[in-house]
Amino acid sequence: MDNLTHTLYGLALARTGLHRTTPRATLTLLVGANLPDVDFISIFWGDINYLKYHRGITHSFAGVILGAVVLASVVYWINNHLLKGRPSSWRRLFWLSLIGVTSHVLLDFTNSYGIRPFLPFYKPWYAWDIAFIIDPWILLVLTLGLGLPFLFRLINQEIGARPAEPHRGALVCLALILLYWLSKDLSHRQAIVALEQNRYSTGVSLRFGAMPQFFNPFGWYGIVETETAYHRTEVGWGNPNGFRVRNKLYHKPEQTEIIESAKKGPQTQVFLAFARFPWFQIEPSFEGYTIILRDLRFDFATRRRRGFVCTIEMDRQLKLLSEDFRF
Repeated sequence: MDNLTHTLYGLALARTGLHRTTPRATLTLLVGANLPDVDFISIFWGDINYLKYHRGITHSFAGVILGAVVLASVVYWINNHLLKGRPSSWRRLFWLSLIGVTSHVLLDFTNSYGIRPFLPFYKPWYAWDIAFIIDPWILLVLTLGLGLPFLFRLINQEIGARPAEPHRGALVCLALILLYWLSKDLSHRQAIVALEQNRYSTGVSLRFGAMPQFFNPFGWYGIVETETAYHRTEVGWGNPNGFRVRNKLYHKPEQTEIIESAKKGPQTQVFLAFARFPWFQIEPSFEGYTIILRDLRFDFATRRRRGFVCTIEMDRQLKLLSEDFRF
């Protein structure tokens, strides 16, 4: 999830009344709501290292607890010793830090990128697949839930009326987001059933997934893998019969020897550890072969700027010449 959403969600948590629990409570929640993304520094060592380390240990159960301890200790020291402000409670700062950091990991879990919660002991990715990475509806709810009460307080001050309780807007928007997630989960389950029951021209489905669309809250991009191809389908509400399914076909290349050799590259292995639906394209080149690898969850092949792609160059003897991953 984008950091604006994380920040607004942390602010909404603070406005529920948590900001009164101890000095620097709001600051702690806001920093905690963004803290796991400290792994962004890995981008300075290249895109492939960012892919390898992003949403890694900082987004795990161990990272959540460690991050909460560090954040609470830093805020406690700054407030109580450096600034010598009204004393904060370390215990309360820890629980606020834990709430803030957990909110970040929860929001990231809802989208199709996913998290690795059991690092460093277990590496698989987990994703709820119900929300887009930048979800406009969650942003809208948070903006209105936090902005309207502020506007109403200004109006009430002008007319001399009793100001409304500020925590109500925060509680309402958090409840609406929870309701949104539950309704999206129901729609997602229905999309999975529709994909499972559909028949595909290339054979029996082996794996399938439904990924959220950006603007349509109940529209999904389905990806179905068969023995010889991937089917990318659009599943959503749109006719009296319920779901509609439109299909785009991605054939798997038959040159398995080339693919197996390409998989041995270090950058390719990092990409394959992340990719849920990896699709290889093989093109002839002057030196031998160009292999283009995508994860169909993030297929930007129809866009002018093609991102989230791993490009592998090999000679005719299937020796690796170069690898390049780009977001």
